[in-house]
Amino acid sequence: MRLIIVFIVLFLIACSSSNQPLLEVKANVCDIDYTPYQATVTGYCQEAAAILPKRIPTVEKEIELRLIASIPEVFWYSNKMKYSLIKQAEKAPLVFVIAGTGASYNSSKMISLQKTLFQQGYHVISLSSPTYSNFIINLDSTTDFPGVLSKDAQNLYGVMQKVYQQVVVENNIEATSFSLTGYSLGGAHAAYISKLDESEKIFNFKKVVLINPPVSLYNSVTILDSYLDLKDGGRDAASAMLDDIFSAFAQSYAEQQSSAFSDGSIYALFKDAELSEEELELLIGASFRMSSSDMLFALDVSYNLGGLIYKNHKITKFESITNAMHRSNIVTFGQYFEKVVVPWQQENHPNLTREELIAKLGLKNIESYLRHSEKISLVTNADDIILAEGEVEYLQDVFGSRAQIFTRGGHCGNMDRVSFVEYMNSQFQGSE
Repeated sequence: MRLIIVFIVLFLIACSSSNQPLLEVKANVCDIDYTPYQATVTGYCQEAAAILPKRIPTVEKEIELRLIASIPEVFWYSNKMKYSLIKQAEKAPLVFVIAGTGASYNSSKMISLQKTLFQQGYHVISLSSPTYSNFIINLDSTTDFPGVLSKDAQNLYGVMQKVYQQVVVENNIEATSFSLTGYSLGGAHAAYISKLDESEKIFNFKKVVLINPPVSLYNSVTILDSYLDLKDGGRDAASAMLDDIFSAFAQSYAEQQSSAFSDGSIYALFKDAELSEEELELLIGASFRMSSSDMLFALDVSYNLGGLIYKNHKITKFESITNAMHRSNIVTFGQYFEKVVVPWQQENHPNLTREELIAKLGLKNIESYLRHSEKISLVTNADDIILAEGEVEYLQDVFGSRAQIFTRGGHCGNMDRVSFVEYMNSQFQGSE
């Protein structure tokens, strides 16, 4: 079942070409009333979509990372880790792409990036987020809760090596070099993986681009949680919207298959509705909450937490999980962080304080590396809704001329638009 990690939200760092001056903000024209919430949900206002290939030669792949017999029976549909490969006809540079919070390797934003990069001449390997259920279920570990960026990066780095070895053998891939990108949470993961690769030197990434990352995971998810606690009867409205979304995906839950939750699939349910700005906030918060519910269920079963189902209860594939999923809808990121993440980290690091842990969950923890690594660039939007006050300025300061900050786009709302694709093409030169 797809699970979007509750506390590692959708964010990635913004990148830019080396000839961009510090603090440059690139504007685009909108012909309608604009809000960043609208951009996040419906796309990048009125800027034209980029011309991308309608079809790309995608190969759906899967790899066994743990013994299938050790995977809980309720996850019978997800007994291997899934990913995708897009292969050039000849030898070419290869780029790994990492999905955002709770998203799969084949989510809509991932497909847009795949088309952009394939068009530039790259082999493309796409990986789901460590907060996605298929990743959690198949990770060969009993202690690695998703959310701590350094540990997530180690897990992703190991998976990258294994899937690359697999495509070399099974698909005759020849990679002339390696690069890396990711959006939202995947962007933050890309930053940490790049730093890890500096010492491990397995891939020696040539280029790393961070797309709409969070500066602080804690700040970003707190913002998203707050959208379900609005004034003027917001709690009743939030409950109604959660019920509407849950009902739309109820059959998937009843069949105990992946709920196909993602921000894209949930936003699509309301594409024809004329929502106010407050309702758009509510929808974004509800999408985050529903996706986190999916993640929480996978964690609860995989790690025997006893939060949503009875501890030590072995749930079968024929047992209804609907009530457990409804219970998970009331769990906020703050509760997950305080009751699961903090105790788990302090059990392994007794002297670690809550404040020190929060400081580790973001880009500031590796600021020195990001300031001085010329191969890393960042692209984001000045109105990204997951960034707290002062964080856009922080990114501009850290990345300097390597930062591209678009004026508008909300959170990942312009990834299929002309200006964004042009920027990505300037960063990834397949002929190099």
